[in-house]
Amino acid sequence: MEHEVLIGTVKNRKQFEVNFEEKFYHIPEAVIPKSMLPVEYIALYLPAGTFGDEDGCIRYYGKISKTEVVKREEIKSLPSKNGNMNYYRFEIEEWKKLDTPIIRECGGVYAKAFTSLEKLLSAKKLSDIVNTERAAAKKVRNHGFRPEVLEKIEVTKDPVGVKLLAKRINEAAGREKITPVQITKYLLEHGYLELVFDEKTKTKNRVPTEKGTSLGIENFWEINKFYREYSKNYYNIEAQRFIIGHLNEIIMIPQNEAYKNE
Repeated sequence: MEHEVLIGTVKNRKQFEVNFEEKFYHIPEAVIPKSMLPVEYIALYLPAGTFGDEDGCIRYYGKISKTEVVKREEIKSLPSKNGNMNYYRFEIEEWKKLDTPIIRECGGVYAKAFTSLEKLLSAKKLSDIVNTERAAAKKVRNHGFRPEVLEKIEVTKDPVGVKLLAKRINEAAGREKITPVQITKYLLEHGYLELVFDEKTKTKNRVPTEKGTSLGIENFWEINKFYREYSKNYYNIEAQRFIIGHLNEIIMIPQNEAYKNE
């Protein structure tokens, strides 16, 4: 299975020592597409300089015993400014050392990559298992949201509409990267919203399902400037955080497909 091993990057020697000694690995929830889960193993990519001047490599891997989503602030042994962000915490049964390190001859791993256990155990070079790491890194750089950008997005206790939420996201990113229709499409596809035909207005409205209501989406009828009723959804602070936490999935929805909500 091509997705059974998550190759996760450690930033420095301190992170490696904590992850290794406490037998876990952590990564922002927002950077792992749900379609790539579950994974069964973690392999640690150590960037150049982690243990001196040597080049980057993969030396250790471990079988996952438990996967959970936690707030970053709960990982006490590695403090971070991203305390309110959701992270995957993968508990590891035991870290095992590869017979021969998988060396980096060029490129590297941006945040994460995936491979199969068979490829991991037989590889000699990073390109044997991550032959598209540069293309993947470019795609994330060009389209994805880095953790520091996600942290800057304004969330409020007052519920907001999807247009205002998209505006705040784009302001934090410094350019227009997301549209309201992409957010709506994602919520429809994942069962948080549904299309319901209203006899009175003769329109299809996107309204929260029970799952969406539990998340914090509320629907109201409002009057537009032409004195016509229309349906509008509002997102409370938890719903705002949920959307922000899944932006790297939402942004991969093509805008032309997002308009095909029906």
